[in-house]
Amino acid sequence: MIYQTSRPAYQALKRKLVEGELPFGAPITVKVLESELGFSAIPIREALIALAAEDLIDFYPGRGFFNKRLDAESIAMRLEFLQNLLLASAATLPHGRKNLLRKRLLLDGVRLREPPHSIFENVTLITDILDTYFAHPTAIFTRTAIAQCARYLVIDEQKHEPEGIIGEAAFSYLWLVSSRRPVPLTEKLGSFFEVRRKRLADTIEAAKERDLLAGRPMVFSGAAF
Repeated sequence: MIYQTSRPAYQALKRKLVEGELPFGAPITVKVLESELGFSAIPIREALIALAAEDLIDFYPGRGFFNKRLDAESIAMRLEFLQNLLLASAATLPHGRKNLLRKRLLLDGVRLREPPHSIFENVTLITDILDTYFAHPTAIFTRTAIAQCARYLVIDEQKHEPEGIIGEAAFSYLWLVSSRRPVPLTEKLGSFFEVRRKRLADTIEAAKERDLLAGRPMVFSGAAF
C-alpha cells in the first residue's frame, strides 16, 4: 500500500524503473533520488518500500535497495507467470463488461498500437484497463507482472522486433479477450511467450551491450530480474 502523499514519488520512481533509466543491479539510494526526483526522503523511502513489496526492486537488510538483476532463469519464470495470469484474467472478465472494454479499446487502442512515446504510459494505460474492467485480485497480480516484465519485453523488442510490436500484442490480447465468441487465446499467448523465452540469451546480451555503451555500471548475477 502506498500513502496518497507518497504516490507522486512512487509514480516517478516506477517510471524510471519501467523506462530502464536505472542500471540493472545498481543500488538505489534515497539521497540520490531526492536530488533526481525532487521529493523529500520520507515519500521516497515509502515509494521504495512499496516497489520492493511489488517485487519491482530488491531490498537486502543491512544493504538497502537495488534494481533487479538480469538472470535468464528468473526472467523465464516471470514470463511464464505473466502468461498464466493473462489467461486467468481473460477467464475472469465479466461477460457484461466485454462490450464496455471494446468501446474503450476503440477510443484508446491507437495509443497502444502506435510506437509509444513512453513505455510507462503504455503500462499505465493497460493497468487502468485491467483495474476498470477485470475482476480483482487477478487484475492486481496481472498488472504487477506486466510492470515486472515490461523492461525485458521492450529490450527484446528493440533487439528482435519492429518498434511497437509489444503495444500491438497488448491491443490484440485485449481485443480477443473482449470477444463474445471463442478465440484461440491460449495458442496465441503461448506462441508469443515461447518465442521470447527461446531468445533470452540474445536479449540479455543486448541489454548488457546497451547499458555498457551508455556508460552504466551493471551487476549481472543469479538474482531475480
